[in-house]
Amino acid sequence: MQTQKPVSTPDQRLNLWIFTDNKPGHRNQLQGLVNALSERCVIDGKWIPVLAQQRGFLGTLNKLRRQYKKRAPDLILGAGHSTHKFLLLSRWLFGGKAVLLMKPSLPISWFDLVLIPEHDGHFPQTNVIATRGVINKIKPMPAKNEGKGLFLIGGPSKHYAWDSRHVAGQVTAILTAHPDIDWQLTTSRRTPGDFIACLPGDSQNLSIIPHTACDADWLPKQLSEAGQVWVSEDSVSMIYEALTSGALTGLLEVPATTSGRVQKGVLNLLQDKLLFRYSDWLLHPKLSLHPAQLNEADRCAELILKDFCNDE
Repeated sequence: MQTQKPVSTPDQRLNLWIFTDNKPGHRNQLQGLVNALSERCVIDGKWIPVLAQQRGFLGTLNKLRRQYKKRAPDLILGAGHSTHKFLLLSRWLFGGKAVLLMKPSLPISWFDLVLIPEHDGHFPQTNVIATRGVINKIKPMPAKNEGKGLFLIGGPSKHYAWDSRHVAGQVTAILTAHPDIDWQLTTSRRTPGDFIACLPGDSQNLSIIPHTACDADWLPKQLSEAGQVWVSEDSVSMIYEALTSGALTGLLEVPATTSGRVQKGVLNLLQDKLLFRYSDWLLHPKLSLHPAQLNEADRCAELILKDFCNDE
């Protein structure tokens, strides 16, 4: 039986250049993939912030050119439209493989590998990996605390008709039905100011933590522990994070005003019984699903290392 060649050794690390526009969602995707890669091999990750302006673009490339003699990149990662040109020109100037974590605005064939959420469409190209939602940095945890629950609240958006009283009423009903669970609720930047006032002020099993009081590690920690998570339907990225954590995940219903690709992605999750709506829970309060551990970051890391980093 032939043994697989090690991807890297302490003396020969996998060299990553990670271009980021520092938008929270894009950085979260990149961090998830980098974390998954680092669990499988020794990496040397260089995070490179980018600027959309021409001056920032040329300055970044000149800086990389001065450092190139140290070591060329093995993988060049990016997420966000402003990173596209950095990936392609860095590969041309310095070598390495260009890996983009989104549907590109440029031809897919220009990149070595593109990770595209399946709700963005079907792409038959061999250099595309379709992901279930966007990659994130949440780690699945098999041991859950069934006595701990979490509410993740979004807010108004152009795709959903938000009603604070309606969403708060769903939260109240769940709190009443599960007095034995210690619940935490956190808001987001989109949550309107009147939402908290709509919640019951005398609830003994609810702690409210505004998003302004949560650091970058708060949500991953809570998701790793909570046995049950309810997400307002407009917060699509948090839906996938909750599913990745392995928690039983329910949707607080917020009526959709459009039927675009994102909404269709959520409908597919419901059809596959990976999560359930509040109205489903009302009909079947003891509804039990097998938690879905999507773990897309790990799956993509395995494919990247297999296809790119084990060539003889």
